[in-house]
Amino acid sequence: MFITGLGTAVPPQRHTQRACWDAIRASPQYDALTSRSHAILKKVLTGNNGIDARHLALDPISEAFEFTPDAMHARFKRVAPQIGEEAARRALQESGRKPDEIGALVVATCTGYLCPGLSSYIGERLGLPRSTQLLDLVGLGCGAAVPTLRTASALLGESEHVLAVCLEVCSAAVYLDDDPGVLISACLFGDGAAAVVGSRKPQPGVREVRMTRAESLHLPEAREKLRFDHRHGLLRNILAPDVPVLSAGVAADVLARADIAPAEISEWLFHSGGRDVLREIVQRIGLSEHAVRHSTEVLREYGNMSSPSCLFSLRRALDENAPGGKWWLASFGAGFSSHGALLEVR
Repeated sequence: MFITGLGTAVPPQRHTQRACWDAIRASPQYDALTSRSHAILKKVLTGNNGIDARHLALDPISEAFEFTPDAMHARFKRVAPQIGEEAARRALQESGRKPDEIGALVVATCTGYLCPGLSSYIGERLGLPRSTQLLDLVGLGCGAAVPTLRTASALLGESEHVLAVCLEVCSAAVYLDDDPGVLISACLFGDGAAAVVGSRKPQPGVREVRMTRAESLHLPEAREKLRFDHRHGLLRNILAPDVPVLSAGVAADVLARADIAPAEISEWLFHSGGRDVLREIVQRIGLSEHAVRHSTEVLREYGNMSSPSCLFSLRRALDENAPGGKWWLASFGAGFSSHGALLEVR
């Protein structure tokens, strides 16, 4: 599959980590938390955690403390189609394709639920033909990008061009209580969307990006390390302390399954799961800090956006005209799952 268009989008509201700390400290929920929880929030939001700011669908930021299921669902339903459409339109524009040329739309998300799925809403907003095949992928968490691209690639057997969208409204799935995993999630996650136009043939006159192979690895025995649970009508993120080490190990295993030596890869595009995740990957695979600069900068500017994060890294590498060759696109998350795709760029 040739990636002929790539678009990204975030909500316009940008909140620094310091502003988030000030808002949490001024919220009525803050006093209900333990002193240990106060210390965790302060350390993550005011320390050097690799994140400067996040785009969140909160205006004003005090909306973050509306924790009812109805308020959270309304936020997802309002924002998800908007940023999904915006990212998709940018991908279509870059590819030179019109909506009526798209044979299938695949949408992946885990931070909210609609039936019919987001593909119905985004397809309508884009003006896709009523005959367009619509597919929604759920339950993949942060690792959804590569499986979504693989699904899009499979659909090229029936269509000349397909559209794949990964989007998350994480502000509709984070809140505060005294669980450390819940607290850290509230400090790390941001909202965003990324869309890819996949085509059978390359786009003339633009840089050629081709996904040539992909690998996946699933560890159900580690499922309880990272997943969503449901408590009192809300999505609750389960986040174990050893997730960074686990992420790096499984990411290295997927690379080995693809039978690719790190020296063959000229650009690394990892899911920006967190500062500690990227540090563990650098150490485990034997990379330099410079090698993961695209992912580091995405984390700094946007936080962990879950499924679209590694596609934001790809966008940055393309915008910076990174050297061609073999690029490795990696996503990992709930399940525990890890995925990698080899991109040949020229």
